Amino acid sequence: MKLRSGFFPIIVLAVTFLISTASYGKWVWNKDTGWMQPPTGDVGSPEQRYKNALFMLVEQKYVSAIKEFKLIIDGYPDSAYAELSQINIGWAYYLNGDYNRALKAYDTVLREYPGTKRTKEVHEKVFQVGIAQMEMDENAAIRVFEKIIENHPMGPIAPESQIKIADCYFKLGYYEDAVDAYKKFMESYPRNEWIPYVQYQIPLSKFYFEKQQERNYGLLVSAREGFEEYLVTNPHGVYVEDASRMIEEIRVIEARREFEIGEFYLRRKTPSSAAIYFKYVMKDFPDTIWAERAMERLEFLRMIEAIK
Repeated sequence: MKLRSGFFPIIVLAVTFLISTASYGKWVWNKDTGWMQPPTGDVGSPEQRYKNALFMLVEQKYVSAIKEFKLIIDGYPDSAYAELSQINIGWAYYLNGDYNRALKAYDTVLREYPGTKRTKEVHEKVFQVGIAQMEMDENAAIRVFEKIIENHPMGPIAPESQIKIADCYFKLGYYEDAVDAYKKFMESYPRNEWIPYVQYQIPLSKFYFEKQQERNYGLLVSAREGFEEYLVTNPHGVYVEDASRMIEEIRVIEARREFEIGEFYLRRKTPSSAAIYFKYVMKDFPDTIWAERAMERLEFLRMIEAIK
């Protein structure tokens, strides 16, 4: 069969394209090195070994990457790649879900390379471990965040670490501890951008703590006042609607409790004392169902001439 003119060059071009495409498909991207080719057999230099380990890390071969990073540290302890390798050992453990070993690796960085210019980077990576642990073990996360603050109390990660400590307590239902942790944040970082969030979380924690305590009237009032303060200081804040809704919910609870005190005095056959509470409900909580019920009680007491 006779081939058409130009057909053979097309085949060569197609094969070349397929080969180059397949080869290009093996390249991976890493922020430290850019596009990376698969490592060659020559890994004699620390730079090539480091690139080799990075490639394994990007390829999600975490165990192999860790071994390679450790070889770099052992073989070239005084090179710049040793410190980078130790940091990436922590990162590999983190990506592999082994948070305890990740933290130990980062501790090693801070211990073996004190004053390193990568301290901020290491703290940020430790912070990421804490965030991951919040999903499964809040107590472990608290320990991580506390250590960040202990090591670098005025560092850029410290304020958010303190918030995360409080958030962990909140998630655990330890609302009193959450309030204390949020207050500590406000005392330590009074000008931080997270202040409005904390101003909302403090009364919210008090509200839920009151539910645990049951009939802790002081906590309930304090929570309402906290939400009201949030609205005053953050009139256009993110939590304005939530704070307003919480205030209304608390007012209904307060009205019900005052009404129930009035009912208590009625059962004790002291209608004049009961009337004081019913009038208070009508005056201070006029937009609640308990104000309507209080008015009904007062009308009944007047009808039977129990009060004037």
